[in-house]
Amino acid sequence: MLAPAFVEWLQGLEPGWVTGLPLPRTAQLRALGNGVVPQQAAHAIGLLLADLAVLLGAADTGACDERLERGREVNAA
Repeated sequence: MLAPAFVEWLQGLEPGWVTGLPLPRTAQLRALGNGVVPQQAAHAIGLLLADLAVLLGAADTGACDERLERGREVNAA
């Protein structure tokens, strides 16, 4: 049986972040399953900020065309 405390630990959350709430086990697992893993969110924001910096910094040089094309390839996959 899956323990909410184990899922909390796997996601890198502080102990009690969800399990400390007065919720039944199933509600805790649902909340954890629908939540965002902080490390993944931080990585995604870093990638988005890097892309934004390239787009803003390279808009005049045309170097952003390569990044935009690569983004289309990823979206197509």
